[in-house]
Amino acid sequence: MLIESGGVIHFRHCARYIDAVQQTDWFKAAFSAYTGPLTVVGGSGGSHADALQRRIKIGMADRRSLSACEQACLHEIAHVVTPDYGPSGERREPANGRNSSKGHHHAWRVNFILIVRMTL
Repeated sequence: MLIESGGVIHFRHCARYIDAVQQTDWFKAAFSAYTGPLTVVGGSGGSHADALQRRIKIGMADRRSLSACEQACLHEIAHVVTPDYGPSGERREPANGRNSSKGHHHAWRVNFILIVRMTL
């Protein structure tokens, strides 16, 4: 699904890969609220996810190799399925500062590892 052409992977291939992960039985069971379509875009720089907008950007920096692209896709899926706020509305990590993990809090790490293990 992730096809390199001319030294880069087109973001549409990333979108297809992300959709394929979302449609697996294990993903549907684990993250049933997140099986609907996501908007996947390309662009310069690095990758980013916006869970509220259900949008993933796979940046050019991550689309120059198959392994980096796959890792970025799975990394950003984990951001979409892992809210930065817990069930009671409490923030899962400090808003910023030295102790902030910038969205890579414990819940995100657990989901990222699950997504990677099940996908790979």
